[in-house]
Amino acid sequence: MGDKMTAVSKDVKISNLKGILIFLVVFGHLIEIYKDDYFELFVFIYAFHMPLFIFISGYLAKRMRISKVVNFILLYLIFQTFFNWVLHLTGDYPNLQFTYGEPHFHLWYIVSMGFWYGIILIITKLNLNTAGKWITFIIIFIIGFMSRWYTDDVVDFVQKYYGNFSSYTLSYQRTLSFLPFFFLGYFMNKQWLSSIYHSLNHRITTIMLLIITMLFTFLYVQNADGFESIFRGSHGINKFLDDNDGFSMYFPKIIFSYALSFWLCYLIINLIPNKASIFTKWGDNSLTIFLFHPIIVFVIRSTEYMTEWEPDTKLIAFLLVTIIVTFILGSNFFERATRYMCNPYYFIKKVMNK
Repeated sequence: MGDKMTAVSKDVKISNLKGILIFLVVFGHLIEIYKDDYFELFVFIYAFHMPLFIFISGYLAKRMRISKVVNFILLYLIFQTFFNWVLHLTGDYPNLQFTYGEPHFHLWYIVSMGFWYGIILIITKLNLNTAGKWITFIIIFIIGFMSRWYTDDVVDFVQKYYGNFSSYTLSYQRTLSFLPFFFLGYFMNKQWLSSIYHSLNHRITTIMLLIITMLFTFLYVQNADGFESIFRGSHGINKFLDDNDGFSMYFPKIIFSYALSFWLCYLIINLIPNKASIFTKWGDNSLTIFLFHPIIVFVIRSTEYMTEWEPDTKLIAFLLVTIIVTFILGSNFFERATRYMCNPYYFIKKVMNK
């Protein structure tokens, strides 16, 4: 972690990583509809796709402005309202209701980004040196590590004053659980990231390590209750520990989950090439894909059209749907058509300056 934050220039590998990850976000949300058929694959994807996406978001957050926090707030209000309508139309909400305390489905990420950017505003005022950044990151990691141990206590305390509070309220628990990934990216400079890029130069070795890790994860998931809930980051200990389990069980499970996520992120970073491809465009337009893709997920979920299909057939169908959805929503045409909806602050600023 260098003494001076390096301005982030265009990095094709970053765009490719975002493109691959947003593809997996769409695919992961689709297979979640019939999660029991693909449980091991589902947990494996969740073990790294959001941690790595959040790491990249932190890395790209070097140039902090209050306008970005405002844009996240507006973005959440717009799309939370939009998906209230969508969920009503798909039958999830029999009566049209507008709720803003608990983010719908994927919108927790927008809320968490707003909080993380807010923390950056405070950190930048401290003008930290290298040692200060390391100490800050260690504190952040401890907060993220310990947060789920105290989730239920925090919820019980807040419910005394606000009865509807839960670990989902304003993405509270996920914001803390994924905190270390965001700030590892934020504190990382360009030189350090470049050294990670070139630390595993043998592609076959990287692929083999990824396959071995994937197989190990599949086997582990089959024998570890509640492991899925750890990677989701939104639950307290009641989802992955038994009533009689103490901190001696909590510690290794959380350490293992973070270690596996960091390891997979490291392998994926080394595996993705630095050459322009279709993933580059998807990565550059990942926000529009992220914001709009649940429409398709909700429609498929509400129709239950695939319920009687064989798991292999459904998996192939989900792959095809993912490709089509990502291709359309990641197109330059769709990005231009929704630009102002996805960047509300800058649209308002443009209108006011006319």
